[in-house]
Amino acid sequence: MTSRWISVVAPIVLLMGGCGGTGLYAPTPVVTLPATPPASDSRVGTEVIPADQREPLTIGGLDTDGSPLSSADHLGDVVVVNAWASWCAPCREELPLLTQAHESFLDEGVIFLGLNVLDDPIGAAGLIASSPYPSIFDRDGALMATVPGVPPRSIPSTVVIDRQGRLAARIIGPVQPGQLEPLLAELAAEA
Repeated sequence: MTSRWISVVAPIVLLMGGCGGTGLYAPTPVVTLPATPPASDSRVGTEVIPADQREPLTIGGLDTDGSPLSSADHLGDVVVVNAWASWCAPCREELPLLTQAHESFLDEGVIFLGLNVLDDPIGAAGLIASSPYPSIFDRDGALMATVPGVPPRSIPSTVVIDRQGRLAARIIGPVQPGQLEPLLAELAAEA
């Protein structure tokens, strides 16, 4: 009787774990946003910070090759930093949307950086190879823990830094179709 109970409950527990990965890490809270934001506001799920309330934010460390990489290197550009992990299914699912936004804004002073959190280099290698932009390696999650308003284990999460190096917006959970583009267009147009 007990083994039958375990065979029924165990898959349910695994499904409820979300991006908890291999069990080596605590379950990661993931906020699920609507599949398609309402037409009236394509930024549903995006917390936009008013310009007069933005505070400086620098996210920097070493990339997966051991070279320094920082949002501060791109002062004067809009910087999108996406926190991800190879074991996180929503992170893999949102990569095509991020890649498309990256390509759309390439000539408008918008830079994309990844923040590979709570991952190992071997597990991350496949996603890094399929990403058109570099990633900072944050194996223990210490860098992510410094991002204001983003819970340390909320993977995926995305923050946008304005041209002055200030936190302009954050998205907790996976990026949805059409969610980033209006914000990036607005920030790219700011002087």
